[in-house]
Amino acid sequence: MGMLLKVDRNLAGRDFVVGDVHGHLQQLHEQLQEVAFNPSHDRLFCLGDLVDRGPDSKALLALIDQKTYFSILGNHEAMMIAGFENPETVPRHRANGGEWIYKLAPAQRQHLVSQIRHWPWAIELDTGGRKVGLIHANVLGGSWPRTLRALATIEEAWSAGASLEEDERVASIAEQFLWDRSLASRLYRRVLEMGEAKRTLAEYKRLFLERLDTLDQAEPKALASFQIDGIDALYLGHNFVPTPVTVGNCHFLDTYRGEEGEQLALVCVNESPRIMESHT
Repeated sequence: MGMLLKVDRNLAGRDFVVGDVHGHLQQLHEQLQEVAFNPSHDRLFCLGDLVDRGPDSKALLALIDQKTYFSILGNHEAMMIAGFENPETVPRHRANGGEWIYKLAPAQRQHLVSQIRHWPWAIELDTGGRKVGLIHANVLGGSWPRTLRALATIEEAWSAGASLEEDERVASIAEQFLWDRSLASRLYRRVLEMGEAKRTLAEYKRLFLERLDTLDQAEPKALASFQIDGIDALYLGHNFVPTPVTVGNCHFLDTYRGEEGEQLALVCVNESPRIMESHT
């Protein structure tokens, strides 16, 4: 499997995209039950960061088959890979919820790292009339085609086992696509005008929701960077938002931190022919 996975239209059921799950498998199961998710014809697309913080990281990795349950690579999976391949990076991963994997036997760790090393960094999904892009953190220069070209430049090296830490090209592109927060920062600071002050999670949630209505009054110039070229809709995780937010054609879906009352952002991105026929 390459850096980009292109997925054809689902002719039998629905396609859902979910934000960062972070080990919370039970929460995911509950919400899939609420939408009557049926794996015989529905599909789930995860935006990376399935692991760390929650109790079920290993089980979530086992769920991904890239046929019914898809995922792209997130920065937490990248920390997991780096921690296995370069012990110097282990403290950073442990500090970000990765302690669970260092309790496993080396052979188990190797198996899991080998698995996620084959995950795509981006998915392009045909939803029937729309082309949808999935990436964890950000794209290059506001352009989906430029992003895909950048991924193509490291595909051979990554497939050959290039290091996330030591290969400069791989490290640079990983920083952009798996870690970068500049697009979300523009949303927080320039569009919602939340300022630079550090806040508790509760304070951040309150202010974000208070200012959400200002999106309707935002100047077109302030929103221009959220209109990504070459794709109809872009879905992103990585940057916490208290509720799913759409700005331009960007959809921010990282809504869950395991706090009471929170929900994973789980959105249907297509209407299957089967469903459409039942309405006619």
